[in-house]
Amino acid sequence: MANPGALDTSFGNGGKKTINFGGTDIPRVVLVQPNGRIVVAGGGGASSSFCVVRLRTNGTLDTTFGSGGKRVVDFGGDNDSAFGAALQADGRIVLAGDSDFRVALVRLNTKGSLDASFEGDGRKLFSWGPIGRAQAVVVAPNGKILVGGFSGPEGGNIQVARLNPNGLLDKTFGVEGKAAVDFGGDDFGLAMARQANGRILVAGRSTAAGAVVARLRSNGALDPDFDGDGRVSLPGGGSASAVLVQPDRNIVVAGNASGSAAMTVTRLKPNGSLDTAFGAGGTTTIDIGGLADLAAGAALQSDGRIVVAGYTQATEDIAVARLTPNGALDPAFGVGGKATVDFGAATFGFAVALTPNGRIVVAGQKTGNDDFAVARLIG
Repeated sequence: MANPGALDTSFGNGGKKTINFGGTDIPRVVLVQPNGRIVVAGGGGASSSFCVVRLRTNGTLDTTFGSGGKRVVDFGGDNDSAFGAALQADGRIVLAGDSDFRVALVRLNTKGSLDASFEGDGRKLFSWGPIGRAQAVVVAPNGKILVGGFSGPEGGNIQVARLNPNGLLDKTFGVEGKAAVDFGGDDFGLAMARQANGRILVAGRSTAAGAVVARLRSNGALDPDFDGDGRVSLPGGGSASAVLVQPDRNIVVAGNASGSAAMTVTRLKPNGSLDTAFGAGGTTTIDIGGLADLAAGAALQSDGRIVVAGYTQATEDIAVARLTPNGALDPAFGVGGKATVDFGAATFGFAVALTPNGRIVVAGQKTGNDDFAVARLIG
């Protein structure tokens, strides 16, 4: 049996798989279904559309999905891309992103067809301002859909919207279905999570406050139980790209220190204060290769270990690190808690998910032909 952090050679070609949609193809999110099949979504194709692929557990295209395993959804604009995705309990897939600076959503049936019960044709567009993008989507147990992202241009805010299962804005949330969070600069919501009690976490960055986390109550109002006003700025500036909620309600935020030289993982207590029992004073810094190391996604294992995935400039490879529950690099994983995946050309890691048996799936972009790149590692 290979050691944790090694490529899972039962997947694809020696643990790796590339998929081409015929354009500048960039995957932004990966999901693993309960049956182990892997859904990867992003943008690309010949006309810059939402692109989705589903793989069987061995890495081959799942030909029962879409057309030969792939599905392309176009909104008619010049720039369409998915940045977030979520699985509903019934297996339907919700995608969130943008189309020509408008928020764009898609819901697919289990075999990849557009779901006509969502906005009539499976697609929805709405605006948060002159510029808007959805970066994340979460489906609540009652079927309502939470969407997180940002508005712009200058002075834009973190934005959250809630939709009813049919795609209409839920006007009981925020103001007419939308809520904005202002950190005083150009503010970007990049990741989102939902707590078991219905409160909503959004993480990202602000030109005024660096890496930030906001928490909303289920009605869209800022939660004063979270650092007094619902807003937290993390130490060290930088940016937050992933947010996770542990079973004990502690909050894990992964991102980058100011300047992007190193990955960071910070843990907050449920009230928004730093958990100083984690890492060094609440934060662990991960240096993969001495140059820029960019954290893009994170996942929480059932044993409390934390997996972070992204890119290391030193070798131009996908980079994966694993931390123990207390924030130390896990010596059982890779080399000193770190591993890289070489696709033979510069490859950026953008998202990570876990399979039911604990394998680690990372999706990113292999440059050159600009393909989706998927790797599976032993967990």
